[in-house]
Amino acid sequence: MTSRDTVLDRGYGREHAGRLWRGYGPLASLIVLLALPGARPLAMASGAIDIAVTVGFADTFRPGHWTPLSVTLTNRGADLAGALEVQVSGDGVLRGRPRVSTHRRRLELDRAARKRLQFVVQPQGLSRPLVIRVRSGGEELARTEVDLRSRFSAQRLLLVLGRDADLDYLNDGAVDGLRVLYPHPELLPAHWRGYDAVAAIVLQGLSLDRLSEKQFDALHKWLAQGGTLAVSGGVDYALLRSARLAALLPGVPQGITRLDAGALKDALGASLEVTSPVPVNRLGAFRGQVRLRAGEIPLIVEHRVGRGRVLYLTFDVASPPFDRWQGMRALFLQTLQLPPAAMASLGATEPGPVPPLMELIRDAAPTYPTSATAFLFLVLYLGLLLAACALAARAPRQNWLAAAGGWAAPALFASAAWLLFGPGAFPRGASAAAVAVIEPLPHSGYARLTLELGMYSSRSRALRLEYLGVEPVFAPHRQAQRDGKIADWVFGDGPRPYAEALDQRRYVLHALEGEDVIAFRLDASIVDEAKGPRLDLNNASGRGLEAVWLVFAGYAYEVGPVAAGARVERRLIAATHGVATGSASWRDVLRTSSGASPHLPAAALSMVQRRLQETSGSESLAPGDALLVARTSNPMRLAGASAHWSQQESTAVALRIAVVAGDSAANEADSARADMSRPGGPESDATPHATVDRAATGSH
Repeated sequence: MTSRDTVLDRGYGREHAGRLWRGYGPLASLIVLLALPGARPLAMASGAIDIAVTVGFADTFRPGHWTPLSVTLTNRGADLAGALEVQVSGDGVLRGRPRVSTHRRRLELDRAARKRLQFVVQPQGLSRPLVIRVRSGGEELARTEVDLRSRFSAQRLLLVLGRDADLDYLNDGAVDGLRVLYPHPELLPAHWRGYDAVAAIVLQGLSLDRLSEKQFDALHKWLAQGGTLAVSGGVDYALLRSARLAALLPGVPQGITRLDAGALKDALGASLEVTSPVPVNRLGAFRGQVRLRAGEIPLIVEHRVGRGRVLYLTFDVASPPFDRWQGMRALFLQTLQLPPAAMASLGATEPGPVPPLMELIRDAAPTYPTSATAFLFLVLYLGLLLAACALAARAPRQNWLAAAGGWAAPALFASAAWLLFGPGAFPRGASAAAVAVIEPLPHSGYARLTLELGMYSSRSRALRLEYLGVEPVFAPHRQAQRDGKIADWVFGDGPRPYAEALDQRRYVLHALEGEDVIAFRLDASIVDEAKGPRLDLNNASGRGLEAVWLVFAGYAYEVGPVAAGARVERRLIAATHGVATGSASWRDVLRTSSGASPHLPAAALSMVQRRLQETSGSESLAPGDALLVARTSNPMRLAGASAHWSQQESTAVALRIAVVAGDSAANEADSARADMSRPGGPESDATPHATVDRAATGSH
């Protein structure tokens, strides 16, 4: 082919292309315009989003425990509106396919923007990675997998939040020992459950004002459930006078005083190398109990916050001579008084053959036919059909009677089945059931919420339950874990969180267990007198209490309803007001009165009984303890599309109280008034034992 031919061919090509464009150009333009909205995800999928992940604290977590997960996204492409998903796979290979829990959150990320989102997850094993993905418009735009095998620790975690503190000498490589970590304050959990693997926190040279509102609330809730916070003093005592720390510390520092070297050695030991006076924080009046003092100067003061402890070390642990003292390790461990490591709670035992959730469902429909009724119904139906057939065989002239029986029996029994087994006796559509126990934590204004949640559908529809009022962390029901019937779930965060079962089978109960800490204050004290207990109850929870009962020393006392904001002072006489429990369980007495009318739902009482078993190892009360049980409304409310579901719920308040003998109550009150008249009186004296309440839980 010559060059001229080539030029002609090119000219023909341009002319032919022009005719094609004139003919199909408008249609092609329309197709391109319609495809533009969908073109953005394809363009962004080529690496326009960077994902950085931090697991746990300082990229270290403990398997089998809830842990924070921080995901930082950087958008180098166009504006993005979609969702961020974190997929956690459990190690359930021996029981079939492992369960998958997906935590989802809405994501809006502008061009060239960076955003950090935090989750709380529970990695059960190390063999399967965490999967983090960004989705938009049903397509996956970015994805990364996090290998957990290089980021775990078998030890309990000790967090150090400080500028100069070096506490590496507390590291203990033994199983259930200590692992000292130095996380950035901005990466602390925004949910209290993220501290599940944390044994204690040490704060030095920093203010809690650096935390967000949610982070501080999470820290406070963890502390109220039994956490330990040790705060180091220092010359910059203005940090300790900030509003958040001042609310937790036993006292506010008034300045600096210098402690003589001899007095310091007398308090800490001759091995401390000190030759000159050491500055310590000076305290005026304070609440709490002095654990260590040098002469009249407190060195370590302890203050109770709920079930937790705040330890105030009035000296700077990061300054000489304490930073190089060999005895500092023993002093720290003795001060922290860390309890033995607790195992993960997944293997807790059930109180009986029927879980509380199933007990609620069973009690909510007492008239629903049993299996024996269904069998008898089927026998009658088949018998009627056989009788009609036999009649037709013996009397051929009466075939019309057999035909009428053949049509009438199915019609009659279909109507009866509709009433007995159909929507007439069973809820239609989607429904929810929840059993909850609220256990107030003393001196904190918080309470622990434990709940079992079930979803059920009789139609093919998405089981997505939206809720308000609480922010629990969910895990599959323990009975489902034992049976190996664990389905996949999606948990969504945001203004209206939700839990969605990916197993959409009908007529199957999809169950979860949840935990949260809520604002709830209930104060009670009991004095044991000769004729019976004297009860002082202050309901500052904001919720009304119904069917209040007190169980103590082999008797159950009916207190009655207590309105929100009400205070009840009552002397209860065993011979007059008490119902002897005898050999029966207190649960059976509270469940049924002498008139056989139910007082408290069996499902809620069953969960209270289980919580006692989990926390104290026994369903019965210890000598000197009393149990206050009441009925209230569930703080978890259905919202959104699920607000119209039919719902069954049962919620109980359980408060375990330490009882004081009547002859010692007056002496303790007099001692408390005397100690309160002097600065720095011990907290154990300033608060009489008669006014100390104990919740039914104890572990965090």
